[in-house]
Order: sequence, then C-alpha cells, then structure tokens
Amino acid sequence: MRMQKMLRLGMLISTALCTCAHAAAAGDAYAPLRLYAGAWQVTKASAPAGKPDRLVNDCVEIGRYFACQQTVNGRPGALVLFIPDRVAGQYHNQVVLPDGAALGPPGTLVIAGERWTYLGQPDPKGVRYRTTNVFHGRDHIHFEVAQSSDGKSWTTTMAGDETRVR
Repeated sequence: MRMQKMLRLGMLISTALCTCAHAAAAGDAYAPLRLYAGAWQVTKASAPAGKPDRLVNDCVEIGRYFACQQTVNGRPGALVLFIPDRVAGQYHNQVVLPDGAALGPPGTLVIAGERWTYLGQPDPKGVRYRTTNVFHGRDHIHFEVAQSSDGKSWTTTMAGDETRVR
C-alpha cells in the first residue's frame, strides 16, 4: 500500500514537472523543462472544496542531468531527475523522495506537442502508472493520472489542473 501511495505521489510530482515544449532552443534538450521552474497552484478535481496545493520547483542543470527539487505546501516533496533519451522529445526520469528512496525503476516522458505522457515501469504487482498532461499555453496544465494492470485499459485515479502563480 505504501508503494502504491509513493508511486501515485511520484506521478503527481512528475505531472508537475511538465511544461510547454514550444520554447525549446536548438541544442538545449532541457529548455522545455526549464519553463516549469517557479510556483504553481495545483487543484485536484476529486479533492473536496478547499485550499489548493502550492507547488514550488527549484530546477537546475547539473552536467548531463536536469533536476527539480519540489516543495509542496512548504514541505520538501521530492527530487525529480531527467536525462534526455537519444530520441528528441523523450526523457528518462526518476523521482527520489526526501528519505533517499527512489520510486521504482526509471520512467519515461514523451513530449508530443501540447501532450506530455509520463509512463512508469510496472510495480511488483504488475500495475503501471501513467500521467498525461495537456497544456493550454505556458501557464496552465490539465493532468490525469491513470493506472493499468495490462498496459491497455487505463483507469483514471486522479485529475486536476495546475496554474502558474505570478
């Protein structure tokens, strides 16, 4: 149960790391990810009416890696690492929790225009997690987190919106 909650947290955090790809500079594989640095308001569709979450991303390029430390509602949430794949618009990613635990094997991020898809490897029970983000400009993201036991039929477990805080 803890692993499932950690994987969901990792996917939510990974969701937050997506941003619009239209600003990618030639030769800079991390340009799209840099746009996400800063503060965001996260509103989950299934959450009871109340205060939305505040997500702050502090991002930096370190050699071949790109990392974002995330703070959720003033508390450290995770460190997310990205490494570009050989295929343009694709990355390997890993979520590391404050206690140093990695959330399973590395996942993949595929960017196709305004649609970004994070796909995790199956957990020990064979369940896969997928986060899909659809961007509406550079300051708004609609996200959906889903899971599947066969990689074909997906059940949405969480959805919501992120809005940049200026």
